[in-house]
Amino acid sequence: MPDSTRSLVRQLRQQLGMTQEEFAHEIAVTVSTVNRWENAHAQPSKLAWKAIRDLARQRGLPQSGGQSSATV
Repeated sequence: MPDSTRSLVRQLRQQLGMTQEEFAHEIAVTVSTVNRWENAHAQPSKLAWKAIRDLARQRGLPQSGGQSSATV
């Protein structure tokens, strides 16, 4: 996984002020999945990116650049 992807996941989670546990719960994945994303062992699926984008929008985060499928 590109560093930009793992950095984006971690950055969004931190901007939301969430632990990995809270973030995982909100987007309906396991904590180990979030951990794997943030440590470059896996990449979020398109469905996961949608859940991440939706969560960010719900919490009022501004849209930012990044992967086209990951744009928040």
